[in-house]
Amino acid sequence: MYARMMMASSRLEAAEREMHPLGQLTTHHSPLTSHDTLHYARQALYRGQCNCSYWHGAFGGIYLPHLRNAVYNQLIACDNLIDQATAKTGSYVESAADDYNFDGRQEIRLSNDRLICLLAPAAGGMLYELDVRSICHNLLATLARRPEAYHRKIAAGANNGNGQVASIHDRVVFKQAGLDQRLQYDRWPRKSLLDHFYDAGANLQTVSRGEATEHGDFVQGVYESKIRRTSDRIQVQLSRLGHVAGRDVRITKGITLAAGSSALEIAYLLENLPADLAVHFAIELNLSGLPSGADDRFYHDGSGNKLGQLGKQLDLADTQSLHLVDEWLGIDVGLSFSRPTGLWTFPVETVSQSEGGFELVHQSVALQPHWLVKPDATGRWSVTIQLNASTTMAEERMQRHQQLVASEA
Repeated sequence: MYARMMMASSRLEAAEREMHPLGQLTTHHSPLTSHDTLHYARQALYRGQCNCSYWHGAFGGIYLPHLRNAVYNQLIACDNLIDQATAKTGSYVESAADDYNFDGRQEIRLSNDRLICLLAPAAGGMLYELDVRSICHNLLATLARRPEAYHRKIAAGANNGNGQVASIHDRVVFKQAGLDQRLQYDRWPRKSLLDHFYDAGANLQTVSRGEATEHGDFVQGVYESKIRRTSDRIQVQLSRLGHVAGRDVRITKGITLAAGSSALEIAYLLENLPADLAVHFAIELNLSGLPSGADDRFYHDGSGNKLGQLGKQLDLADTQSLHLVDEWLGIDVGLSFSRPTGLWTFPVETVSQSEGGFELVHQSVALQPHWLVKPDATGRWSVTIQLNASTTMAEERMQRHQQLVASEA
């Protein structure tokens, strides 16, 4: 989140230098409109620097999704306003590479007028940010579960006797029962396009509990990257020769974004697959900011059949589509697959400390399409996934509001 804020800050500084390098606005922009718009962009940047969600102590801090979402909302709004101020309108697609997260390695920014994607080739080739610009929402504002000092109190079933405590830092209040049974930690970031090779017998229970045996070295491995462009499409191609159960296997995945599109096309090719090895391949996706426990946040199968709230575990077989809907945000995230797939979904929850006590917090929804891979005669296997972040609901709602305001003016 800090790195994302610095990216927005650097973009804003560059835009301001370009528009008035000597303190004067250049003539190829409308001075009043551009100046005011950059002023609002800086306001959004400052809001995105609010400290509440950048730390964690006696209060919820970074563990509270609504605080993280509020920061990303303003940082994405800042990006949108910079585009507006610099007359970057209409459909476009572009890419750039830099050390965006300050880890000393190069990441890739793939963006258009609808989405901003950040990819980390050196960290499993993962997609670690996906900004939906029309609603200023990062679908990957996720959080990995990690040990915290206060988890020792929870694991021990600590209580504070008569309820009297010396300070808020010593408070031991359990807002739900059984929190000691919900402590679980992640071995890698809860991001997307993480590539797993499991036992043939891996199932929803073992995967959701983090107990499935990993036979590949791809999840945090280094991928080579290449960018391919046409006039209206850009593909980031990520490739790695790794190992599965001691055998050499190559994964190539291409993430393609077109100008004006709210969809990512994600194509996978597996090569060198041995005919005598049972390969259980899964792609981990995580989506955040889509809360559980509400009837207006739900799964459906693409035909309008609801499959339950977003906190529900699903174990689907031979499916070719799944949608995640958040009616409050006005978004429908649709996943479609070029071949029938098994699909596991489960909530990712942290046991966190807040001013009200220890509580279970829904952080993201994990989805893992998975296949018992049967390679062709040349040892190859492929699948294509479409991820479409449709905000038609939100845009129609905004349009109705604007019409109402105009009619009352």
